[in-house]
Amino acid sequence: MMVLPGHDCTQPSAGYSSVRTVVALTCALTTIAVGCASSDGNASRNGNGLNPSSGGSGVGSGGGGAVAGGSAGVAPMSAGGVHSGNGGAGMPSGNGGVGAPGGTGGVGLASGNGGVGVPNGTGGAGAAPAGGGVTGDGGAPSGGGGGVSTGGAPVAGGFPRGDMVNTDQKGPYMTAKYTEGLDNPTYASSVMYYPTDASPPYASAVFSPGFTATKENYETFLGPLLASHGIAILLTTPTTTGDNPQQRGEDLQAAVAQIAKENTRDGSPLKGKLATDRVCVTGHSMGGGGTLWAATTLGTKIRCAVPLQPWQPGQSFAMIKAPTLFIAAQSDSIAAVAQNAQVFYNSIPSPVPKYYAEFTGASHFLTTNDLGTAYDVQSKYMIAFYKVYLEDDMRYMSVLTGAADPKLSAYKHAP
Repeated sequence: MMVLPGHDCTQPSAGYSSVRTVVALTCALTTIAVGCASSDGNASRNGNGLNPSSGGSGVGSGGGGAVAGGSAGVAPMSAGGVHSGNGGAGMPSGNGGVGAPGGTGGVGLASGNGGVGVPNGTGGAGAAPAGGGVTGDGGAPSGGGGGVSTGGAPVAGGFPRGDMVNTDQKGPYMTAKYTEGLDNPTYASSVMYYPTDASPPYASAVFSPGFTATKENYETFLGPLLASHGIAILLTTPTTTGDNPQQRGEDLQAAVAQIAKENTRDGSPLKGKLATDRVCVTGHSMGGGGTLWAATTLGTKIRCAVPLQPWQPGQSFAMIKAPTLFIAAQSDSIAAVAQNAQVFYNSIPSPVPKYYAEFTGASHFLTTNDLGTAYDVQSKYMIAFYKVYLEDDMRYMSVLTGAADPKLSAYKHAP
């Protein structure tokens, strides 16, 4: 490991400041029978469709979706349930959503596809021209379903969230944090920040700090930043604060696995509330180098990567497949951009979406706010990136592809 004499990531400059949407078809919706005969709102039980000659079939008890095959002049439609789940109803040319164990598939309206309902959740409804939620967008085991999609952003629950576009340091949601139950043998400690009044499920990020730093050095900014925008973030401290970037990459891999555990762990405040297929890795300095190692190893198992003033001289990362945002500092004398962030950006193959934001006059301690006012511009690019690649909210793409902010000394992206 290369040693950085006197490098202390904990020492900043004086400027540092520490509806679930349930879509139900009733008998009054149309003159066709869509499950009115059964108490759970489905047309059938034990896997049989409403009309044996044209109805869809389900798998397992109660799995049959409500299907009408022309009894009222309506075009045939399809739906199916899976293992004791409830299949969603299909309207003309629409496909009912899949009901996972204990879940309810979404309603497929005209030309739309109902969303998937994960265990005990409800998939979103699809209306022309857009479909409902995709896999993972149905309700989590304890709550919200996929949002109703009508070609724009859906309402509460599911992705994208559809709340007002906002890239401020302080987002629209209240936040909380916890440490109990987060013990992991791979790293020393961790803390989870999460939104308290946003509709689940939540996308998430995992973080590794810089050389000699701990998670506490980043709680002022990163924890509340992401949580207030509806994204959970697990901040970690390495086993030793001198761990090299590859070791920090291993920490991040373990943290990604911890996200899945938190979604199922009894006693977890986030049990059943995390979209475990929507995770990003991030880190500062050596943790930024670890971010790139983790992204290389995890491949398509993660949604994105955000290295912050990354340090790992002499390396390239051509195997990264996840969209990547670099937050770099023009005057960084520790992780000089010419030997680090720029090299890493250039090494990622061009089919992979990548972005490079370099802050004018900033030092290596940009992420601990050495410029005093840099948080708002960092949050502008970071939140836009997370919203696009973690939550599929394309309204934020204009931030990433538009004119560079005046506080940036360089900005580029590909494609």
